This record gives sequence, structure tokens and C-alpha cells, in this order.
Amino acid sequence: MTDLQFLAPFFAQKRILLLVSASVSLYKMLDVLSTLTKLGAQVKVAMSKESTKLINPTLFEALSKSVVLHQDSQSWSDTHTPNHISYAKWAEVVLIAPATANTIAKLAYGIADDTILCTALASSAPKLIAPAMNTTMLNAPQTRENLNKLRCLGFEIIEPRISLLACGEHGKGALAQHHDIVFALAQVLIKMGMFNNTGFWHNKEVIITGGGSKENIDSVRVLGNLSSGKQAYFLAIALHLLGAKVFLISSSVPTILPQGIHFIEVTTSIQYYQAIIESKKMCRAKPILFMAAAIADFIPEAVSQTKIKKDSLRNLQLTFEKNMDILSKLSAKEFVKIGFKAEDNHQSAFQNAQGMLHKKECTIVCLNVLDSLKNAFGSDNNQMTLISSNATQETPLLDKFSLSFEIAAFTQQVLLNDDNAH
Repeated sequence: MTDLQFLAPFFAQKRILLLVSASVSLYKMLDVLSTLTKLGAQVKVAMSKESTKLINPTLFEALSKSVVLHQDSQSWSDTHTPNHISYAKWAEVVLIAPATANTIAKLAYGIADDTILCTALASSAPKLIAPAMNTTMLNAPQTRENLNKLRCLGFEIIEPRISLLACGEHGKGALAQHHDIVFALAQVLIKMGMFNNTGFWHNKEVIITGGGSKENIDSVRVLGNLSSGKQAYFLAIALHLLGAKVFLISSSVPTILPQGIHFIEVTTSIQYYQAIIESKKMCRAKPILFMAAAIADFIPEAVSQTKIKKDSLRNLQLTFEKNMDILSKLSAKEFVKIGFKAEDNHQSAFQNAQGMLHKKECTIVCLNVLDSLKNAFGSDNNQMTLISSNATQETPLLDKFSLSFEIAAFTQQVLLNDDNAH
């Protein structure tokens, strides 16, 4: 799961202005620029005077296919030439990255003594800022005050990472990973209303389980299933982008995940249950639980503490016992429960899903009828029937990221209707 191409619908033809200041980490913005252009965005770049001494503007021009604006390239011959006014008016979103302590301080007080500062001040577009500096500089009360002031002015702050810094120290201050910068841009585009975001999910606390449980047979062998965890992964990203506070609990470990998502890796069904309970303790309100994980219905009755040697046995016989039902065990008074049900029988699938809706006190059941041609475990696409007590929606066959927004929209509609009913 390393490809960000699923984000392309957010970025197609969006006009993003990148303002680069003189941090050692500015070379990393070449990766960000490359990713944005591959996602279909139009990107223009402006550089501070000092940053042009660290890296040749030609590199940014080669990737952006446009003139880089800096002190020596400004032109005022007409409205289409590169200058801080024309670039500021062109932008739909402004990203200041990397942002040094000096740049942050000047932005906070409206000082415009450099090309990128003039451009930022001249733009009314939403702005994101990704700080990069030494840990002590980041923690200085002046820098904290300046960042808080920028937040109050409407800037989105992309938190720096804890890492080995250019100065040789280890601490917080490293520029955010390039995928976190891209995710932050996508989130701002949603906030701008380009993707019908009503704000319903803002700060909603959400717990999502994904992947499949693995139950030990002996010290090296497990009983598992074919669930890939992809649907839970994409649902976690979609709800994060919509503004939710997301806990993702899964046996499948994603390689790319927005830094705002709290990930808990688990293996067994009891670990899933414990992780849900621990996540609930971190929630201030009643969380929405999307139980997308494939949990074993049966587990071995006895587990060998050592590896079972095949040479010592002619036949291996295992005895299984019924596993606990996590979704039934969790109270509807403490969770808004969204169940996921996989069936392979078209005739009985819908009836079974309706039974789950009432038997397990679910607000919604997401029914997935498995099909080896288009709806198999691990596929990149899926089709679901979304069921509540008062509504049913059958989705088309979609990629799992797009389907996640369908699930989010249906859940939003059902929960709003429930609130209105009361």
C-alpha cells in the first residue's frame, strides 16, 4: 500500500502554490512536487532568496513545468508573468514547506521582506505550513507563540517529525514525511467544500478494525483467513480526511498511514477485543465502531506450546471451540456499531445481514457477497449493500477508497436521521 494514486480525484487540476524557504530539508519538496504532479495537480513554486543558494530553481522548474518565482525572476511586464501578485491570485491552496523559524515568525507578523513572504501575504487561499528546524528552536516560546498565532489566523500546521536532524541531534523538528504533506493537502481540499463535506465527521471518534485474526495452533502455525485489510485501511484514510479522529486496529500493517491515525497492530481475536476496549478509553464520547475485521468464528481448543513435528504424527486432528463474538459482546450503549458481513450465498445473504442488524444491535450492516470474479477477498474493488433499520443502499462496484466515502455518507445519513427522530 505504498501508492498514493487513489488520492488523484482530490488533486486533478487543483492549483497548488509551493513556497519554499531555506531549510536543509527543502530537497524533500522535490518528492512532494513530483507526487502532486503525478496526482494531476498544477503546481507552481516560489523560493526565498536564501533557498536558491541551497538548491537550483531549475530542479523545481523541471518538475513543475513552470517558472520558479524568486527575487531574480520576478517580472511585471503583464498580468501573466511570474510575480508575487500573479502567483498569489493563481493559487487555490498555498503550501509553505519547509518553513524555517524565521519564515514562521515573519508570517505571524505580516512581514513581507522576501518573495515568498510577499506571495503568502498577497494570497487569500487556504494555507498550510510545514515547519522544519532544530528541536530547541521549535520548542522556543517565541516559535510556539508564532505557530499558535498562525493557527488563529487560519493556517493548517503540518506537525514535524521526531527524527535525526541535520544538526546531529535527535528530536522533534524534522519536516513531515512527504505522504503526510500530501494527505494534509487532500484534507484541506475537502474542508474547502470541493467534495461535499458537510463537517459531520469533524472530530468524530471512530474505531475501525481490519484484516483477519490469526489463532495459534502451535508455536509457529496459525489458523487464519484471506482478509487483506484493504477496506479498513481505505475507510480509515477516508474518515481521517473527512476530519474524524481515527483508531485503526488491524493485523495487516499499512506502509503508508496519515500521522493523525492511531494504529494498533494485533493478531488474535482477544487482542482485537482488548484493543477496542483500550481505544474506547481514549474517546471522550460514544465512538463509532466499524467492525470490518474478519474474526475467527472457531478457535483451537488446545494450543501446543511447541512446534508439532510432522514426523511424529500420521494424521493431525484438531478440536475447535466456538470463539467469542466481539460485536455481540460490545454494548450498543457504549458504541455505535457498524457491522461488516461477508456471505457467499446470494439467496440468503440479505436476510442474514438483516438478522445481524437486530441480533447484534448494529446501527448499520455492510453486506459483502463474495464473488471470485469481482468481489473476492484481497481485491482492489468491492460492491456492498448498506443496510439500516430504515434504509438500504446498494453501491456499484467501486475501488475500495471510493467505496469508503459511500460507507461514510450512508453512515452520516443514518446517524443524522436517528438524531432527528429523537
